[in-house]
Order: sequence, then structure tokens, then C-alpha cells
Amino acid sequence: MRWGLRLLSWLFLFLLGFALPASALEVSPDKVGIGLNFAGDKVTVTGALPAGCNVYVEVLSPPVKVPVNRLGHVGPFWLNKQKAEIKGVPKLYQVYTSCPLSQLPPALREELEGYQKAFRKAEVYDTTGEEKRLLDRQAALPFLQFLAQEYQNKGLYAVREGAVKVTDGHFQVTVDVPPGTPQGEIQVTAHFVKNGQVVGREATSFRVESRGLVRWLRVLAGTEGPVYGGMAVMLAIIAGLGVGMGFGLLDRLLSFGIPRRTSRA
Repeated sequence: MRWGLRLLSWLFLFLLGFALPASALEVSPDKVGIGLNFAGDKVTVTGALPAGCNVYVEVLSPPVKVPVNRLGHVGPFWLNKQKAEIKGVPKLYQVYTSCPLSQLPPALREELEGYQKAFRKAEVYDTTGEEKRLLDRQAALPFLQFLAQEYQNKGLYAVREGAVKVTDGHFQVTVDVPPGTPQGEIQVTAHFVKNGQVVGREATSFRVESRGLVRWLRVLAGTEGPVYGGMAVMLAIIAGLGVGMGFGLLDRLLSFGIPRRTSRA
């Protein structure tokens, strides 16, 4: 009797798995490979759009730890005046909308200004001295603003108004994967908006991973530290010899055909 009940329970759970709807959000391709000369890539996000809704698609990487230096005048020179470490900040944060920003919820519009939403869980530590010191929000703001501008210049942070295309109850958007995108699972969330309110969400993800020589070196650095260090030294020596030979060749080419001066006794 007991085995019969267990069998019925397993059968119920098995059938329930088939009954649960799969996520209507799809990403293609679902993996992006980073090679030696990675210059960026793109993925396409598609999904079904509920009737009467707009959509904004949020792309978010896992948080990273970033060192930041704040420059200042010391006499006539620009030097590091304060060092900081920022934690809990995604290196990739992008938002794509199907409508003008004015049609999104007011709270969201405020969070998108200056990428405040990306910095919601950020912690900034002053590392100038011997001990780390957690900065309050006001003191941390210049560092966060600097980081947001840096990431925006590199295409890692972006808000693209009207980039989502809507056709016959479906939406599609092309998402940029710029150089510098961190490896790991990238979260993609579609938020459905109606009458200024978020009425539903769908989520999925794609993976960014190293390939080829980059992957091999990454694995080697993690498992065979001394071997990786020796290779790095050898490559530096070879690069130095190559530069020296290159300058020698350039010198000979530039000197070709120029008569040498002879000194008179």
C-alpha cells in the first residue's frame, strides 16, 4: 500500500512537470564565447506580449568587485588622492524599451536616471589607509557616478528607448554583448507594463564563457599556477626580444642608402 502511494505521488509530480508552462522568453544564442580577439557579440531576445502592454527588457550580470582611484590636484600634478573598492555592482546593466520612457512607471524612470537601480546594493569602501572603511551614500556617490560613466562609455551600461520591436503580439530586441562583459550567467527579464504599472514578468538567461586559448589560459591559471606564471614570464621575454628586433630592423631600413660620415684627422 505504501509503495502504491509513493508510485502515485511520483506519477503526479511527473505529470505536473509537463503541465507547468515553460518560460515564453527566449534568447538566441544562449551561449556567447569570448576568444582572444573578442570584439563584442549580440543575442536576440523574443517573447509573447500580453494584450495592451508595453515591455522593457532588463539585462543584468552578476555583481563584481571593482577598484577605483579618485584623482585630485597635488601641486601642478594630477595624482591619486583616494582609493576605493566597489562591491555589489553589476558590470553589465542594460534596459531596452518598446515605448517612450514617459510611459514607464515613475519609480522605474527615477531608478534608471544615473543607473541608480544598478547601484541599489552597492557598497563603497575607502581603501586609502591601512583599513577599509565603508562610505556613506553621499561620500560613495562620486565613485558610483564615475563607474557608471566608465561602463556607459564602454557600452556595458545603456538605456535604449524604443529598441524593442513589437509585431502581432510578440516582441523582439537585439541585445549587445560588448567587450568587457563578465563571464557567467547573464539574467534577462521582460517586464510587462500596462497603464503605468508592471503587471507581469518573464525571465531567462544566457551564458558568457571563454573559449579557445582564453579558456585554456584561464583553466591553467586556476589549476597550475606555477606553470602559468612561468609561461607569462617567457611570453614577456619573447615579446621584449621581438620589440628589440623590430626596432633594430626599423633602424636598418631607415639608415639604408644614407652615406656614413667619416671624420678627418
